[in-house]
Amino acid sequence: MTGQAAYRGWMAFLIALMGLGFAVWLHQLSNGLTVTGMNNVVSWGLYIIAFMYFVGLSAGGLIVVAGAQLAGTEQFRPLSRLAVVLSGAAIVVAALFVLPDLGHPERVYRIVISGQFYSPLVWDVIVIVAFLAIAGVDLWLLTRPRVRESAVTVMAIVSLPVAILLASVDAWIFGLLVARPFWNSPLLAPMFISSALVSGMGLLLVVTVVLRKLNVLKVEQGVVESVGKLMVWFIAIDLFLLFAEVLTAIASNVPDHRDQTMLLLSGKLAPFFWPEVILGGLVPFVILALPQTRRKNGLLGLAGALAVGGILLKRLNIMMASMSLPLIELAPGQSFGRYVEPGERFWLRLGDYTPTWVEWSIAAGIVAFGALLVTLGVRYLVTRPLPAPAIEPAASGAATMPAR
Repeated sequence: MTGQAAYRGWMAFLIALMGLGFAVWLHQLSNGLTVTGMNNVVSWGLYIIAFMYFVGLSAGGLIVVAGAQLAGTEQFRPLSRLAVVLSGAAIVVAALFVLPDLGHPERVYRIVISGQFYSPLVWDVIVIVAFLAIAGVDLWLLTRPRVRESAVTVMAIVSLPVAILLASVDAWIFGLLVARPFWNSPLLAPMFISSALVSGMGLLLVVTVVLRKLNVLKVEQGVVESVGKLMVWFIAIDLFLLFAEVLTAIASNVPDHRDQTMLLLSGKLAPFFWPEVILGGLVPFVILALPQTRRKNGLLGLAGALAVGGILLKRLNIMMASMSLPLIELAPGQSFGRYVEPGERFWLRLGDYTPTWVEWSIAAGIVAFGALLVTLGVRYLVTRPLPAPAIEPAASGAATMPAR
């Protein structure tokens, strides 16, 4: 199969998934959220887990780009456009995952006309819109034949705090819910930022390795290895914060927080928690920390993929650990669904909640749309050579730089 035929086949596959997802969403709109696995016990499921996850992916990529610019790290500049494309596509996907979670998505405009500013949900809308606008401006600057260094630096100064705020606001939506002890932790925002950096850099690493393998993107091997080397530190920080959270919950012996943490360590979420720690954390850490394994592209891609998958499991565990235990000691009294006792196991299930084919189909369609955006971005913005800049007489001493 030629490269052009493979490209067309890939695009056809993504469009088919998007069509399936849209058709199933119409089915959900017609029949209501009862066609999903969510119920009165677990009211947030796959859609919000994916929302959390893709917000982290988007924030992590832009933090790396902005941080590298402000630190003057030239070696990451060849990946700047790719990182911004991935971040922009991820934030669009994150925003789209909110729509199927709403029973009446046609009323989403009300958050603009009647939202209260003290609500973290309103903060989230504001910061997502700002982040998307910044990603667009940043990408426009990076695709110009010549651009002033000062303009790129100013965008980095603006985008870095917004990207950090994006991950933090997402955490505060959960952390400020005092009725959910596992979420109500000051460590949640730092954990969301650290895991965003791990997943964002992991995605950048995987896509870079794949594009280099396909001879689509020309990046020096040292640049890819540097990404892996930087990831080692972020993985170590993320694992430390997780250890601190678990240690505090167990050692303090506060019943609600302890019981929800035990669901992860030895309860029904253990089949998801330990792969998160071992396969998604420790294994990538070892691969990327050792120079002899970090030099192999296959292992670099594997480490990035495992890290990205590990953060997805982290989002799942954060969500379900707090949803699986009753908030009060009385019988729940829900019309359907039930709570799960701390020691009860449901292997390969999430206890009270398992996503239905409706949720999986809609999720596949949304992710396919994100993959379509990335594919088009790589084809037309990342790999296509930019036109040579016209030579103009220097009117001033202002510095310009070639587009990255």
